[in-house]
Amino acid sequence: MKQKILTLSISLILLSVAITSWLSVQMNMNSLMQQKESELQNYCELINRAITEDLDHGLTVDYGDYAGEFSAEIDQRVTFVAPDGKVIGDSLLRGSLADMENHGEREEIRGAIENGVGRSSRASATMGNQYLYVAAALMDRGELICVTRVAMEIDRVHLIGDFLVEASLKAAGAGIVIAIILSIVFAGRITRPIRIIVESAEKMARGDYRQHIEVRTGDELQELGETINDMSGKLALAVEEMEKAENIRREFVANVTHELKTPLTSISGFVETLQDGADENPEIRRKFLDIIAVEAARLKRLINDILVISDIESGREVNVDRDVNVREAVEEIVDFLQPQIEAKGISVSMEFAYEIYIGGSRDRFKQMMLNLIENAVKYSDAGGSVRIRVWKAENRIWLEVADDGQGIAPEDLPRIFERFYRVDKSRSQKAGGTGLGLAIVKHIAGLFGGEVKVESALGEGTAFTVILPE
Repeated sequence: MKQKILTLSISLILLSVAITSWLSVQMNMNSLMQQKESELQNYCELINRAITEDLDHGLTVDYGDYAGEFSAEIDQRVTFVAPDGKVIGDSLLRGSLADMENHGEREEIRGAIENGVGRSSRASATMGNQYLYVAAALMDRGELICVTRVAMEIDRVHLIGDFLVEASLKAAGAGIVIAIILSIVFAGRITRPIRIIVESAEKMARGDYRQHIEVRTGDELQELGETINDMSGKLALAVEEMEKAENIRREFVANVTHELKTPLTSISGFVETLQDGADENPEIRRKFLDIIAVEAARLKRLINDILVISDIESGREVNVDRDVNVREAVEEIVDFLQPQIEAKGISVSMEFAYEIYIGGSRDRFKQMMLNLIENAVKYSDAGGSVRIRVWKAENRIWLEVADDGQGIAPEDLPRIFERFYRVDKSRSQKAGGTGLGLAIVKHIAGLFGGEVKVESALGEGTAFTVILPE
C-alpha cells in the first residue's frame, strides 16, 4: 500500500512539476518578449525625439550616419524607412542600401504607418538571422517623415530564455526532491493506521476477536477503526455466547441422558427381575410394579418438562392473550397441593391486595406458580410455613412465594435457574424433582415479558418473586 501511494504521489508530482515548469517558462518567455518589445519601442521613441529636435533646429539629417550612431549607443540594429518603403538608413548595411528590398509591406513598417507603432518577429531577408522588430512613425508637423525601426536578434532572447529554463529546471528539481521527501513522510502517516487496521483484521480472521484499534486521524480511518472495534467487541461477545450456549447444550445433553438413563435403568431392572420369575410372588410383583409406576411417572414428568423448555426456547410456544384471574389460579394450585401440605404440617398463607388479572396462557401461568409453590412445600421443614403474596406496584404485578426453610447458599444462587442444577442433588431426587422446575419458571416468566428474582439466606428461608408487566 505504501509503495502504491508513493508511486502515485511521485507520478503526480512529476506530472504537476512538468506542467507548471512548462507553463512557467512560457509565461516568462512571453513576459520577456513583451519587455523587449517595450524596450525597443522606447528606443524608437528616443531616436525619433532626437531627430525631431535636429529637424526643429534646421539641421540636415543623414539617416545612414544616424543609424550607425544610434545603433552604437543602444547596441541594436537601427533602420530608417521612407514612407514609400525605401530603406534610407541601416546600421548594418550602410553602403548597399540600393540593393535592399522595399520594406513597405513589412509587417512592422505597415503597422507603424497605419497605427504609429508596429511589431513583428521573423527571419531577416537581408541578414538571414531571426529578429524581433519594433517600428515607430516619425512625424513632423503632422507629416510622416519616415519610420524608425529597431531590431534585436532573437538568439539573445533565446539565451535569456535558456537561462530561465535552466532556473526553472533547478527550481523544479529542488521542488521534486522536497515533494518526494514529504510524500514519503505523508505516505507513512497514511499507511500506518491502515497497517494497524489490517493487522487487527487479520487477527480477527484467525479468531482473535479481542482487538482494540488506536487510530487518531480524525477522518474516515478513525471512523473505520472505531467501527472495527465495535464489531470486534460484538463478535467476541457473540463467540462467548456461542461457546456458553454450546457448553450449556453439551451439559444439557449429558444431563438429559443421565436423567433419562436413571429411571429407564430402574424400570428395565425391575422388569427383568419380574421376567425371571419374581412375578410369581404377589407381594414382590406389587412392590416392583409400584416402583416401575413411580419411575415411569418421573420419566414422563422429565420428558414433559424438557418439551416445555424446548417449545418456549424455539418460539413454538405462543403466549395467548387471555385474562387470567391470579387469585383463582393460585387457590386452585394450593388446593391441588393440599395433600402434600397437610402431610408435612405446613401452614400456607395467601395475601391478595385485590382482584388481579394478567394477560396470557392460564395453563403456563399455573405451571409457573405450581413449580414455585410446590418447591416451597417440598423444601420446607415439617411444620414450616409458606407465604404467597400478590400486589401491584410501579405499574407491574408482583407475585412472591416465600418459605422459612433451610435457604440456599450464596454460591448456589447464581445457578439455581440452570437446567438440571440442584443445590442438594440427593435431596432433590428424593423429593421427586426433575431439576427443570426453576428453569421452566424463568422461561415462562420471560414468555409473559417478566423476570424472576430470588432472595435467600441459610437457615432463614427463600423468597422467589415473579415481576410481570401490568
